Amino acid sequence: MNTPPPRLEPTAHVESVRHPCPSCGAGLAFAPGTKHLKCPYCGHEEEIVAPTEGTLRELDIEAYWNLAHLNIAEDDARVQHCNGCGAEFTLRPDMEADDCPFCGSHVIVPAAPERRIPPNGVLPFRLDARKARDMYRQWIGSRFWAPNDLKKRAEAESTLHSMYVPYWTFDSETTTHYTGMRGEHYWVTESYTDSEGRSQTRQVRKTRWYPASGTVWVNFDDELVIATKTLPAKYTQHMQDWQLSGVTDYNAAFLSGYQAMRYDVDLAQGWQTAQIQMRPAIERAIRSDIGGDEQQIHGYDVHHENVTFKHVLLPIYSGAYRYRQKIWRFFINGQTGKVAGEAPVSFWKVLLAVLLGLIIVGGIIYFTQGAEGGSVSSSINISL
Repeated sequence: MNTPPPRLEPTAHVESVRHPCPSCGAGLAFAPGTKHLKCPYCGHEEEIVAPTEGTLRELDIEAYWNLAHLNIAEDDARVQHCNGCGAEFTLRPDMEADDCPFCGSHVIVPAAPERRIPPNGVLPFRLDARKARDMYRQWIGSRFWAPNDLKKRAEAESTLHSMYVPYWTFDSETTTHYTGMRGEHYWVTESYTDSEGRSQTRQVRKTRWYPASGTVWVNFDDELVIATKTLPAKYTQHMQDWQLSGVTDYNAAFLSGYQAMRYDVDLAQGWQTAQIQMRPAIERAIRSDIGGDEQQIHGYDVHHENVTFKHVLLPIYSGAYRYRQKIWRFFINGQTGKVAGEAPVSFWKVLLAVLLGLIIVGGIIYFTQGAEGGSVSSSINISL
C-alpha cells in the first residue's frame, strides 16, 4: 500500500488538441459510436490509435494522499471558470469564451492552471447530437403534466452542449465486524372479548431477540462517484445506468470536438463519498449474516484494504430550454440516451385532475350511502 505512484505524463491530461484534416484542413472531431475522427466538411476519417502503454489501470490510493508533493504537470488545456455555478471546463481549440454549458451564465473567465490527477480512462460518446436531440424531444413530449404548448416552445428555444464529466471509481476489499440482534418470530393464542361481548381467540405474532455478532466481507468494484458539484445530484443519480465496460484508455482524440470538465471534488472527498455509498451493501450483508426474521444492527466497524481508484471521463449532453421567461435544465447520458431533467407543470391540468378526483370520490360516497339507505328502508318495510 506504500508503493510510489506511477509517473504521470503531461500527455495524460485533459487536452485541447486540434487534429487538422489532411484533406481540407478543417478540424477533425470524434465521431460518436466509432473509434474514428471525422471531418464534418469533407467526411475524411482517421482511426484513433490506442496508446502504446495503456493508461486504464487501478491506482493505489495511498500513494496519492500527498498529492501536493507529487510532480504532476499543470493542465495543458484552456480552462474557463463560470462565476455563476462554479463549473470549470475546457474550450475546444476553435472556440473562444462561450456561455456556461450548465447554467447558461455569460460571466465566464479564464481559470488558472492547477496541478491535479489526470484522467486515465474515458467512456467515448455513443450518441451523436442528432440522436441526443431525438431523445430530448421524446422526453419532453412524454411530460404528462406539462402545459400543452411546452413541446413546441421547448424545441424552439433549447440549447445542447456535449461535455465529458469527471468521475472517480473505487475498488475496495472490506472486512466489517458488527454487533446486533436477531429476531425470531413465534405465535401465541390470545383471548379477547369482541364488541358484542362474546369471547374470541386470535393468533398474535411476537418476537424473541438474541444477541448477534460476526464478520462480513464485501468487495466493491468500480464504485462510481461524480467528481463535480456542478451537476445536480438528483439528475446524475437518475443517469447512473453507465456501462463501464466501455471505458477505454484515455486518449485526447476522443475529446476532439468536445469540452471536458475539471473535477472540483478531489480524491479525498470522492473516497469519503464512496464509503458512504458502500454502507447499504455492507448493511445488507450484515443483516443476511445475522439471519432470523428481523435484524437490528447496533454498530459495525469497516476496514478497507487494497483500495484503488481511477479518474475517468464520462459523456453527458447538458441542455436547457426557456419556457415563459424561465430556464429549465436537462441532461442526457451520452452513452445510453437516458434523460433526466425538469419541466413545468400545468396549473390547469392539476386543477382538472383534482376536480375529477373529487367528483369520483363524491360519486362513490353518494352511491355507497344510497345503497345503505335502500337496505335500511327495505328492512323497515319487511318488519312492518
